Amino acid sequence: MKGSFFKATITTAALTTIFGVTLVGCNTPPTKPTGSATAGYKPLAELQIVDCALPGQVNRLGNMTYVSERRATRTTASDCNLRGGEYVAYDRADYRSALNVWLKNAEQGNPEAQTYVGEIFEKGLGQEADYATAALWYSKAAEQGYQRAQINLGFLYEKGLGVAKDVAKALSYYRLSAGGETLVLESDAKQAVAEARSELENKMQQSQQESTYLQTQLQELQKKTAATNPNNQLAVLQNLYDKSQLEVQTLTQKIASLPKSTYRSIDSTKLLQPVTLKMAAPLEFNDVEFGRYFALIIGNQDYLYIPDLQSPRKDALRIQQVLEQRYGFSTVALFDAGEKEILNAFNDLYNQIGPKDNLVVFYAGHGNLSQGSARKRGYWLPANAEQDVLTNWINNNVISDHLDRIKARSILVIADSCFAGNLASENSAFLLGGVNVNLSKQSITQGISRRSRIVISSGGERPVLDGANGEHSIFANALINLLEKNEGVLREDMLFAQVAVNVRQQAKANKLEQTPEMRPIRAAGHEGGDFYFIPRNAKALGSRDDIYSTNHLAVK
Repeated sequence: MKGSFFKATITTAALTTIFGVTLVGCNTPPTKPTGSATAGYKPLAELQIVDCALPGQVNRLGNMTYVSERRATRTTASDCNLRGGEYVAYDRADYRSALNVWLKNAEQGNPEAQTYVGEIFEKGLGQEADYATAALWYSKAAEQGYQRAQINLGFLYEKGLGVAKDVAKALSYYRLSAGGETLVLESDAKQAVAEARSELENKMQQSQQESTYLQTQLQELQKKTAATNPNNQLAVLQNLYDKSQLEVQTLTQKIASLPKSTYRSIDSTKLLQPVTLKMAAPLEFNDVEFGRYFALIIGNQDYLYIPDLQSPRKDALRIQQVLEQRYGFSTVALFDAGEKEILNAFNDLYNQIGPKDNLVVFYAGHGNLSQGSARKRGYWLPANAEQDVLTNWINNNVISDHLDRIKARSILVIADSCFAGNLASENSAFLLGGVNVNLSKQSITQGISRRSRIVISSGGERPVLDGANGEHSIFANALINLLEKNEGVLREDMLFAQVAVNVRQQAKANKLEQTPEMRPIRAAGHEGGDFYFIPRNAKALGSRDDIYSTNHLAVK
């Protein structure tokens, strides 16, 4: 069902009683009280990633000046406005508005523009995806050595989309690249709710007037004698009155089921503060420069309109402590954050993280999946999310756009929520650079030479387990234990392999099923690189390259 929460066959109460766990974000929510609207930061519309046409540059040649062609870029609407650019504000779902920005540069041979044109056709943007045309544009950019186009074209060959399926060609393009669904506008959603409420209230007023009139007539008939007012007339009037009462009750229930039009502020004081990271020194280990390490930690536990969770706050706090104290990360944590706070945080990171840096994004909270179209859409649910109302839900495509915009060399998203795997809708082992390859100084150097965008999700596109009684979730517990015990260089696939085994075993012990997944986020510009965790007391790679395989760490 579109936008609905997963209905488990076992009730949440039963799970808690039997196993001490609950399903995250997967049950029907009660309604909580409402209050004033969320305040602070930039409006959501200014945080959308848009196709921006910047003004041409004024150049000077001798005594002559001329203005160059317009430049296209992907940035936030706010940044586009500040730089004097133009973008289509309300037709983001129409592929023609995006093409208007990129097509001219693409036709002139710009590989970046050609790649974005290919992505426009691949995504569809309001129409059916045109994979064949996407492949043609990717080919033009791939021939010029543009890595993102090579990866995109390789994926089309791997899956047989728009081209004949050819795994050999897919691998060829992947090797070349290695060097050898929009936020629903809040105003639109609120307008739709207001219109529905107004229509129901008008019907309710009419029904109440009719019911009152019928009640008056019925009372008058009952006072008169049976001789002057036959019983059949009284019965007919009684039947009409009963029906009118039933209609009033039905309309009352429909009005009550509508989402509230106002929102209680989560914490208006903290929303006024921008996200600021402490600037740590770049990490150099074993003569390899890894860059700086940052983390955005999000723990959403207390929700305004849907069921609260039990473990995200504790999970997020412990992850933050481990990354700071054991691995030297500079971190910032958000708790019970609304969509404005989360998206503003991503926007703030853009201005602070450089092209040689590394970023972990940890999210624990409710997630959801809508299936109203041919493509499933995944969402993070901020603390002011409501059931079946997409207004405040954060679309995975929006998250992916921000991850693409952030300049970090390596970004690892670790998501402990329902349906978190949908952040990367496609699965390709070929795009995960270091999987099942022994770890050495040479492989590390290759792994950090390419851009990396990877998500490790606690349960793929399935519901997952929350903690109980203040304990960590199964997934977070496995992740924390591994990060605490690790003493060597740890690549993301090594971390995933051990966490996945522990999660599956623990879930099985509770007679449940949970299988974590790791996927590349191709839409965010993944180029086959890797993410590395290096503890403060890491052992240096020795003469044997101190090989760490995926079996190096014992299963708990």
